[in-house]
Amino acid sequence: MTEHIDIQVQLFSILRACLPPDAERGQATITLPAGATLADLATHLGIDRRLGFDAADVTRRAGWQVMISGQYEPDMARPLADGDEVRIFPPVAGG
Repeated sequence: MTEHIDIQVQLFSILRACLPPDAERGQATITLPAGATLADLATHLGIDRRLGFDAADVTRRAGWQVMISGQYEPDMARPLADGDEVRIFPPVAGG
């Protein structure tokens, strides 16, 4: 059994600052323990601190949009799998 998973992460807007210094174009590969969730990823990268919300509230209360391998995912408790591609977008502004 794998002890860790590698996640491809792309962050937008103010969250790009949460990526490692070697990230290119807002993208990086992040290694997490097997069984990690979206909330664990948010905590690992400091997204929760950057937004001022608990990691579980990044989508629900902060309004950020999360996609996993091309599918929208509102549940921050969703477990991640090795090779998942996670993209986190700022809230959509209407007008």
